[in-house]
Amino acid sequence: MELLLNDLSLHGQFSTIPAFRESIVRIMEMRATAKQYGRELYSQRNIPNKHIRPGTTLSGALQTFTRDEKASLLGWLTKHGPFWEDRILHGPDDYLECGDQIVTETAPGEAAYCAMRGVDRRLVSFTPSDWEYSPVAVQLVAAVPSGIEVPNYWQPPALESALQQAEPPIGSWMELEAAARVRFQRLTFAHDCFSSLEGQPFAIGAKDRIISRLDVLNRLMGEIDAAGRRTAAGHQLYQDHFTGDRAWFSDSSDTEKNEFRRRLTFRHPERPGEYLFCTWHGKVNNPPFRIHFAWPEQLEAPLFVTYVGWKLTLR
Repeated sequence: MELLLNDLSLHGQFSTIPAFRESIVRIMEMRATAKQYGRELYSQRNIPNKHIRPGTTLSGALQTFTRDEKASLLGWLTKHGPFWEDRILHGPDDYLECGDQIVTETAPGEAAYCAMRGVDRRLVSFTPSDWEYSPVAVQLVAAVPSGIEVPNYWQPPALESALQQAEPPIGSWMELEAAARVRFQRLTFAHDCFSSLEGQPFAIGAKDRIISRLDVLNRLMGEIDAAGRRTAAGHQLYQDHFTGDRAWFSDSSDTEKNEFRRRLTFRHPERPGEYLFCTWHGKVNNPPFRIHFAWPEQLEAPLFVTYVGWKLTLR
């Protein structure tokens, strides 16, 4: 569970700076509560430029605050973050709607897109605002449209209750492995497929991307009809993530297959003495991690995940 500060909940609605001050103090209280539970409240770099009322930006309003208040808020919102754009999963070509509003490249759009791909991101909103409701329904407009409801919090007690009930945050590769094996039941993981992560510095962004790619594979394996063919939703998943310049998954090149054949060959997870040549992989960048898997000969057969770790075809 990760929390994104809803930039759209600042829409010039405050009549006075004291009214805004009361609201942002409440936001800081919720941020402090999140930290108590090991969570961050992610902001957006552009939010200081949002208007709290006509003619007054958030940054401008902070100039009237006490020195300590201003330093704390500006340190978070303009310098240190964290900022959700640094770990953004959706892009400008992903057309996301909330009601009649386009929410692409906003916190509601990012939270919804992540939730659709298995990364639990939720919203924290200013109050009063037009966003005092939960859940927030967001639609991804595509050939096969999909939608999801994102939890939204604007009062501290509701947020604290959700944090108490949430699963503990994943803070290590070992915890990632344990969560993946429980969560992605349609995938068959080799017993040692996560072992190469041992000794690697834990990276939260890479963790999110590994989860999102495993989630796509898991959902893809759930979109098989009785005749062993992909459903329309399965074809859309394949189109979205296995084709195009921004594809999350691809096959290795012929050069890589020849040069790195040994590295791309793994023990079969279920048949002792047999091996799988796993050239298909999910891509994670910064750092360059890969998820290698073997396509099943028949769609309804197991999808074997044989490797999660550092890119194997680096020269």
